[in-house]
Amino acid sequence: MTLYTVDSAHTLDLPPALPPTNLWGATEPGDDPRAVITLQVAMTRDMLAVAFDLMGGHCDQDHPDAWSVEDIREAVEAALASHSWTLLQDYARDFPDLLNDPSIREQIQAEYRAVDRAYPLYAPKES
Repeated sequence: MTLYTVDSAHTLDLPPALPPTNLWGATEPGDDPRAVITLQVAMTRDMLAVAFDLMGGHCDQDHPDAWSVEDIREAVEAALASHSWTLLQDYARDFPDLLNDPSIREQIQAEYRAVDRAYPLYAPKES
């Protein structure tokens, strides 16, 4: 898929967009939704890992290696619904540096593995 970027100065060749896992916003019985907005956000592997870390990676649930693909994708979407993509992009610049901290290295590696399972088009050839 090729899309124009926001500034329309160049195009990007992108993997196919994934369908959403949830509907966010005015979803209660008394709400009166006026529109459903679809937003496409191109995310790097580091941005996906940050989103997963913020919304699910450190929960008291199962270890990230045990999460289903659907649960990982829901956590990433929840991060996008709760945080701006620009914030995720900013955090992603330094996120790989967390691999240098021995106290959390295994957790961060597990979060990257989870992202690689949920978004295989972004998975590196070698890890």
